[in-house]
Amino acid sequence: MTTITMHPSELAYAFSYSETTDIIGWGRDPFLPTTEADGDPKRWYADGAARLAEAGRLKGTEEEGLNFTDEVTSAVLTLADPVLVLMAQRKEADGMRRFTVHMAKETVLGLTRHPDGMFELTYYADLTAATLACVGFLGTTRVPVQAGMRIDSTQEALAKVHQLATEGQGDAASAKLVALGASPEDVASIQQAMAAPSAAGMLSILFCADNVARTARPFSIMTNADDDTWILFPPASLEGPMILEQSSVSALTARVLVEVAAWLKMSG
Repeated sequence: MTTITMHPSELAYAFSYSETTDIIGWGRDPFLPTTEADGDPKRWYADGAARLAEAGRLKGTEEEGLNFTDEVTSAVLTLADPVLVLMAQRKEADGMRRFTVHMAKETVLGLTRHPDGMFELTYYADLTAATLACVGFLGTTRVPVQAGMRIDSTQEALAKVHQLATEGQGDAASAKLVALGASPEDVASIQQAMAAPSAAGMLSILFCADNVARTARPFSIMTNADDDTWILFPPASLEGPMILEQSSVSALTARVLVEVAAWLKMSG
């Protein structure tokens, strides 16, 4: 695993040599100037080129020709045209934190942004390692699930349970969960995860072509103070039934990898 840190202007300059400046999961704004002082595009790109050259990521001269290092070239090609993106968004007190994984050919690249605006790019050995990092980023419990509880229901029914739990109507939420087959122990755990999660967020599997997300598989992830993780997801389509399932880092990673393998087999 190799990690490098880059200024947004470096990435903006590098992206200017690709066919897109829109990065799936990020768009283009995070790579553009954020203040009027930095607002001149020419100066922004010039600053990016200078930073790349200083870091040894841009070789040559304008007269003889400039070339990115293989590391930067690989990152740009992967970010600009992935076949798969995992997008993790974790709720924080001041908003959302984002971590994405982009896969193209043999490259698996993680991307996140630090509070100071710098981007961290991580090259993973394979998709399994990257998925583990992505799932862990969401605060998913590392405690293995033994015969984890599962409820098959509808989106409307589980949305109602979530609403009741977050509004403090615990008895009503409990009654609905019991009717759906949850045990008293699971009811308490689910309600705690919904009403007062210690970590919560979304994980989306985005299947891509031509730098566009064509199909999505979303997972809502909630971990309570007792380190129990529950996930909500549609097993087929966004319009279909919903599953509420107890999970963990290893279990959710396995589920994501199975989804990806099935899609790659179908698309191949």
